Amino acid sequence: MKPNIRTILRTSVPIVVDFGAQVMMWTVEPMLVGHLALSTMHKFYPGLGASGVDALTALGNVVQIILFTCTILLTFVFGATIIINRSLGAGKKEHANHFLGQTLFTSMFPAIGISLIWYFSAPFIFSTILGASPAVTVICVDYMRMIAWFAPFIIMNFVAIGIVRGAGDTHLSMMIGLMANIIHLVLAILLVYGLWGFPHMGVRGAALAAGIGHTTGFFFTYIVILRGKSVLTFRWHDFRSIRRKTIGNMVKTGIPSTLEQLAWMTGVTIVIGFSNRLGATAAAAHIVALTFQRLFAVMYLAFGMGALTMVGQRFGAKEYKRAGKTANLFARLVGCLVLFLSAVIYFRARYFVIIFTTDPDVIDLCVKVLRIVAFVQVPKAMSYIFSFSLRGVGENRYPMYLAFIGVFVIEIILGFNLAFTFGFALYGLWAAAGVDELFKSLMAIRKFRSRIKALVKLSVD
Repeated sequence: MKPNIRTILRTSVPIVVDFGAQVMMWTVEPMLVGHLALSTMHKFYPGLGASGVDALTALGNVVQIILFTCTILLTFVFGATIIINRSLGAGKKEHANHFLGQTLFTSMFPAIGISLIWYFSAPFIFSTILGASPAVTVICVDYMRMIAWFAPFIIMNFVAIGIVRGAGDTHLSMMIGLMANIIHLVLAILLVYGLWGFPHMGVRGAALAAGIGHTTGFFFTYIVILRGKSVLTFRWHDFRSIRRKTIGNMVKTGIPSTLEQLAWMTGVTIVIGFSNRLGATAAAAHIVALTFQRLFAVMYLAFGMGALTMVGQRFGAKEYKRAGKTANLFARLVGCLVLFLSAVIYFRARYFVIIFTTDPDVIDLCVKVLRIVAFVQVPKAMSYIFSFSLRGVGENRYPMYLAFIGVFVIEIILGFNLAFTFGFALYGLWAAAGVDELFKSLMAIRKFRSRIKALVKLSVD
């Protein structure tokens, strides 16, 4: 099948909608709790002097820890997705279904472990590791312990829907994602503010809404897969029977991608810790800017997953030239979209920031930071497209190496020095992020093109 924009959009737009719904909830939740009245915050957290700005910062910290811990599960998602796409490309659907069952069974155990970590380690994570203020820490722990009760279902659904999405069944993942997040949104509004007879729970209500919404999504996902209504299915025999070779192959394939994402998440988490130590205004402004960054990243991740799927299937079919053309077409399409969205953010930054908070200091700082964020987006988009495309052609380790260099040398070491040693504060942290993305995008493009040339030459010989 020749790559074209219609095929790319058919594969990627449902992923954009799917991921976009989730990130919109990560955006709406801080907005909801950020506008809680002082009297409400004092009612739920007496003696701490907590405000809506503290709640906004807390939600941003919590989302980052959830994303960080879920990144560990990407070993299963990426490992299975890469192998399944190659199997589908080679016409081996039974082999692909077997991998799905084995992956879902294996992921149960870390899902339970992560839920326990969320519940019992929350105070240490937010107070000691992230350096959050006492008020922010208490709010974070309150949210985290509530959602930990639902964590096994949330994480198992994350793995299952991620694999199905990566195999190309993006419409199913979109519908389930929309359903889960609509439930989450409606319940969050009702429970945070106590509307229409629902209990007034504040931040804890947002956590309960998230848990109920995504647990509902879990049950729908598994019902659809087991009934054979998806591109993939599995038999209970695949789910129960343990084959160490299968699991080992999946883990071996997925670990480089997981380490790459884990390095990136580590960097984001450490930088949040840096921003917390710059004061309450910088911490809140950083969370708002990071929220917009996540909104952009949804599009990059969606098109990156689309590139991984289509490039991986071309690779499995030994159509190497088409694999290269597919990646380039993805890059051109995403580049045009990003230029437009970056311009909107740059020139209308203030209008977006006031949605989150009315604090004038946070607004002024965040507007300036968002204009830096706008410049970061084009290299970040290219980094996503070509890193995922590299995975699709079997080059799993190279993006991992780039991530480690970018995160630990540029974002952490350079970012720390720009922020604290040279006194650029929050501007320094985001400037370092821009340097990191430019470095990774240039190196990923260079490596992908050389990989395609080598594959084409090898196939001709």
